Amino acid sequence: MIKNKNIKKTFVALLSFFLIFVIIFSPLSYYVYNRDFYISLYEKNGVYEILDKQDAEKITESVFDFFKSGKQFESFKLKGEIGYFNQNEISHLNDVRILISRILLTFYISSLLSVLFILLLIERKYISFLKNFFLAILISSSAVIFMLLILFILGNNFWLLFEDFHLIFFPQGNWAFPEGSLIITIFPFGFFYDFFFKLVITSAIITAVMFFAGISGIIISNKLQKRKTDNNVHTKQFEITDKQGKTD
Repeated sequence: MIKNKNIKKTFVALLSFFLIFVIIFSPLSYYVYNRDFYISLYEKNGVYEILDKQDAEKITESVFDFFKSGKQFESFKLKGEIGYFNQNEISHLNDVRILISRILLTFYISSLLSVLFILLLIERKYISFLKNFFLAILISSSAVIFMLLILFILGNNFWLLFEDFHLIFFPQGNWAFPEGSLIITIFPFGFFYDFFFKLVITSAIITAVMFFAGISGIIISNKLQKRKTDNNVHTKQFEITDKQGKTD
């Protein structure tokens, strides 16, 4: 049990910091390998009008295997005139694989550290623990709300955001491909637009729940603290009155 108030404040700050990454990246960790989600985006963006559905799903599984374990693509003959991934496309997919791996690693480490700091904040005075816990939730969710507002504003010009994202994370410049290439066909611009807003909306829902939970938790813990203080005052007054009665 930690008694030093400065150490507790440090733990609350660190918990708040790591919770930010948990909130932001948890939607991506759920959707990035969600096969049904990809199928819905393919249908919405007309991928099946160009690619055979079975081919598209087989390619998707190959991409998942490549992202998860680096398993090399096994080319197969597609139905239609579109060729398979060329070396430039595979090179870019490998860059994406590295980025996703780093993001997921950050998410998992942040989740573990969040649990660790929650355990370190636990103490016998449960009201104090609740206040610290809900304060961390409120701080982290408030920070994410600010970040999501910025993303939402930038998302109104998604093409510019999309381009800047690639310039930052793929400065080598191997992310532009001609129309008709397989990577553009199966992952068109609309695919990323819909994927992006799904992540933002899901993060917003999680953040809103945590924000109101944080506010509610702090209000409840303050009421519990006040009730406990009042009970202690009444108890002391009773003890003083009782002693005075016995003295008289």
